[in-house]
Amino acid sequence: MMTRWMACGVLMLGTLGGCTTPRSSTKVPYESEAWRFNDAEGSKLTTEHYEIYTTLRDPVLIEALPAFVEGAYEQYTRLIPPVRAPEERMKVYLFVSRGQWAAFTRKFTGSRARVFLQVRNGGYSERGVSVIQYVTHSVTFPLFAHEGWHQYLYHCVNTKVPAWLNEGLAVICEGQRWDQHGLKEFDPWYNPLRRNDLSQALIANRLYPLRRLLETHAGEVIQGSTQGVATYYAQLWALILFLREGQQGKYAAPFNRMLADLGTSQAEQRARTAHIWSERSAFNFGEALFRAYISEDLESVEQEYFAFLRERFFARR
Repeated sequence: MMTRWMACGVLMLGTLGGCTTPRSSTKVPYESEAWRFNDAEGSKLTTEHYEIYTTLRDPVLIEALPAFVEGAYEQYTRLIPPVRAPEERMKVYLFVSRGQWAAFTRKFTGSRARVFLQVRNGGYSERGVSVIQYVTHSVTFPLFAHEGWHQYLYHCVNTKVPAWLNEGLAVICEGQRWDQHGLKEFDPWYNPLRRNDLSQALIANRLYPLRRLLETHAGEVIQGSTQGVATYYAQLWALILFLREGQQGKYAAPFNRMLADLGTSQAEQRARTAHIWSERSAFNFGEALFRAYISEDLESVEQEYFAFLRERFFARR
């Protein structure tokens, strides 16, 4: 039998630049019913945009989930408005243990399971479904929001987004603050893990060049060292912040135009046109898109970007 519940988490959603809207209490309606995974009892929570299947048993965490996912969805739409509505609610699986997560992953991903089972802390989005392992609040909810971004693009916008922008925006979505009432705000600047990784990379002088960030696929980086992976994601986080706020907002307008065009054919058309006039022989969507909307002068932008990193994440450390 389905039971009707009302979640009362307070949402205070911030803009990408870190400014917050006035605090307002938002009640998120959802439906709850029993669900099982193998021998584990769980719950299925249905919100406006999501179906959440979870084996969590903590009632406080369970009741926080509907407000969290709907708050994350609103944040996603602020970054890139939806081009289409999903044919059905987006599915999220949140497991209380690594064993449950691994068992589901083996069944869900089949012959590709070996790749997914290597993911630390258990989180991925595949074919529009997010699958998360609960570790701790501070680890799981940022990961939840990160994978939810990839899921949102799959269902509502466009899957053809270059890695630097796709992963950069996903990391931006990780930043969030909570209070005793639940989710307080999404704050893109509040990301202690990425900030620490970036500071360490600055100290060790092992930053990726801008061109490397733009042309690299995330899958290539993941095959490298743990340190390299951490630096890559931290730099993409800071690159998005730079494009929004660096140089007194110099690149904010073209960056926003690029985001607006991603749901149309305009973005790829402009990227291919930019490639024609570049010195590169092979077309790389990530670099070409940056050249088309932000700047052809990658060296100058890199100097500005690195200066931004030193000022925001090193000098004030």
